[in-house]
Amino acid sequence: MIKKIFFIVSLFIGLNATFFSQTINSKLIKADKLFIKHEYVGAAKVYEQYLRSYPKDYYASRQAAICYKKTNNQNQAIDHWPNVIESSKVTDGDRLDYAKCLLANYRIQDAKMMINFLRTSSDKAIAAWGFAYTNTNQFYQDSAGCKITEVEGVNTKEAEFCPLLVNDRLLYVTEKNKTSRIFVATGNDNNCSVNSVTKKDNTHFADNKSYAKKILSKGVCGQISLSADETTMYYCRSVSAKNINKVSESGLYKFQLYSCDPNSDRSNVSTPFTYNSADYDCMHPSISKDGLRLYFSSDMKGTLGGKDIFVCELVNGAWSTPKNLGVLINTPGDEVFPHINDEGVLYYASDNLPGLGGLDIFYAEPNKDDGTFFTPKNAGTPINSQFDDYGIYLLKGGKAGYFSSNRKNNIQDDDIYYFVK
Repeated sequence: MIKKIFFIVSLFIGLNATFFSQTINSKLIKADKLFIKHEYVGAAKVYEQYLRSYPKDYYASRQAAICYKKTNNQNQAIDHWPNVIESSKVTDGDRLDYAKCLLANYRIQDAKMMINFLRTSSDKAIAAWGFAYTNTNQFYQDSAGCKITEVEGVNTKEAEFCPLLVNDRLLYVTEKNKTSRIFVATGNDNNCSVNSVTKKDNTHFADNKSYAKKILSKGVCGQISLSADETTMYYCRSVSAKNINKVSESGLYKFQLYSCDPNSDRSNVSTPFTYNSADYDCMHPSISKDGLRLYFSSDMKGTLGGKDIFVCELVNGAWSTPKNLGVLINTPGDEVFPHINDEGVLYYASDNLPGLGGLDIFYAEPNKDDGTFFTPKNAGTPINSQFDDYGIYLLKGGKAGYFSSNRKNNIQDDDIYYFVK
């Protein structure tokens, strides 16, 4: 009788353990599904539910940290990186991401120690951070000669980014209910719009109005670019893969490029970019002054890892096959928000080239002999910070301009700043 009771109790415990394990695994599967669909806020919550039962799990801790990183919430990501760093499965890539998270949380010395440790990494891109941090003065050497000022009449509690000055008007993108980084397409909503404000002086603006509202009624994401004569606007928006390719059953969204006449009063006048595809993003366009080269960011075939900067040339009225700008400009990380100024200097943001953390702004001088660019340089402080700095626009002469940054509170409140050297 005692043996029978013991067998029943043991069976009950075993069944409950199996059921509990299946419940835990189902949570991980649910979290992974949300992660794959770029629903990082929801995925982070489910990973954290899983971690309540397995608090030291390397995979779930890493995934949760990445979710918070992608939603620009580094103050919550920092709670999960220690589990990753202490694991035997930790990679140098994990260590670098943790160091960037430390930078965003003002733990500068801890970050420097971690980055210096990476000098011995077998990954050249990661080792470059270690060597760069043996002399951090390079990020500050020109800071005394550059002044930044937050502009007035533009910034609010919402996100304002990617400024563009046209005559006496400042155009910029504004976004409400921002829940993910603006270089990850999460849906075809109308949270974003383009506004126009009138310039009073370099840092003061007024008379806020919508810009090309009818044309952009289907949504706009990221920076816009205007031709020199202001008759062609290039922009990107988030589009369902099903709408791009009817054969695709994917529910994911992709960034796609479009062009139009911003002065038109018709809503259906946009022309899709020749190389749009349901398989990859095309985003953040920048047209050269002569209108013959279109720069943009994409993760199409031929990238070095994440998103790279590409260029197309206008030949006989048609855009040539996109050309990757190569290993001097691009990295295994994300290179986004390109801007080609009037002098032909390429500015862009990267999260992988050695910098101060988050997205940093870099610039590359043109090589006029072969049409390529020389090795990029970090724009340094005060333009760059340990947070996200991107969407830069240079005024004629290249000594002043505007850019966007979330440095004020390190959450979702991207604002626009003016700089002058």
